[in-house]
Amino acid sequence: MLINQAVIVCGGLGTRLGNITKKTPKPLLHINGKTILEHLIKNLSRFGFREVLLLCYYKKNLFRNKFHNKTFYGIKIKCIMDKKLLGTSASLLNAKKYLEKNFLFCNGDTFFDINIYDLINSFSKKKLLAFVALKKIENKKKRYDGYNVNKKNFLRSDKKKYINSGVIIFSKKIIKFLKKKGSLEKDVYPTIINQNKMGGKTYKNDFIDMGTPKDLKRLPNFLKKIYFKPAVFLDRDGVINKDIGYLYKIRDVIWRKNINDFIKKYNDNNYYIVIITNQSGIGRGYYKEQDVVKLHSWMKNKIRLSGGNIDKIYFAPYYKHSKFSKYRKKRNMRKPNIGMILKAKRELNINLKKSILIGDNKTDELCAIKAGIKYKILQFSSKLI
Repeated sequence: MLINQAVIVCGGLGTRLGNITKKTPKPLLHINGKTILEHLIKNLSRFGFREVLLLCYYKKNLFRNKFHNKTFYGIKIKCIMDKKLLGTSASLLNAKKYLEKNFLFCNGDTFFDINIYDLINSFSKKKLLAFVALKKIENKKKRYDGYNVNKKNFLRSDKKKYINSGVIIFSKKIIKFLKKKGSLEKDVYPTIINQNKMGGKTYKNDFIDMGTPKDLKRLPNFLKKIYFKPAVFLDRDGVINKDIGYLYKIRDVIWRKNINDFIKKYNDNNYYIVIITNQSGIGRGYYKEQDVVKLHSWMKNKIRLSGGNIDKIYFAPYYKHSKFSKYRKKRNMRKPNIGMILKAKRELNINLKKSILIGDNKTDELCAIKAGIKYKILQFSSKLI
């Protein structure tokens, strides 16, 4: 299952932060040069979301002025304005005509660094109304609604071991259970839990609730930590798929066996997944850049259908004898040069010291040596490491 839409609830008053949110709503506070909301949207862009609905009430015009009908990180933003403060259930009901068949729902004041497509994949298998990412309760003094989950991944309200992280996959059918006044937690979840229509999965990943001044002080370092991840750099032809020579047609792709599980394993262990591939076929005139972009978009979606995610795919279209002048330049981007790795480092803030490059030939090995990262060779016929 692919999901293109996310809904972020931004309507709260932020009273626990006192004077900090008197003029500025919590999601619009600036941390590390960006609003909290921009950090959330940036993270969603990693997983291919195309649209975000913002459910707004408190100082809603500030959200409208900054985000409405604009694009951030390749995602189109639409603000849905509540006339009254009636709760999260009412806010979601107010947005019903804009909702897609399935969508991600998240709080504008929490951040849970998980592989979202693992959660989506779990939701698609269970065919429930809602599926939530759960985090173990570590500080019992904090004000959290607690849940448990049974062996079939159905949510339970007894033995409160886990908190609702605020990251949930919903079916649009949830509309039937929404109230015109009230919260999801108190007025909707108990009903669908009792009917075995809400599931959950536990994660050990980093989580923060930005509810208090103390939490807000932790946020800058939290964000630095979750952005500064190592990456698994993968060659494409010969590693992801069989090298047939100048591949650009979807129908010609022959996947490596178990590559989906391999990628997902590293996703779940907090690695970026980045493909770096030489594509001189473009410079030679065998095919066009848009052919490769189309192929790569399809490959990303196929991986997501299995619960994995490719963060970025970089390709070097250059060929020194190309009849097109633009493809005779920037040869530093071609492996064994490290232009693609350095570009990925800048855009994703990658921790290169802990990263690894997996390839199938000497060019890939030399690229890893130049970049100062570990290298593993993986022939198409060999087993996954």
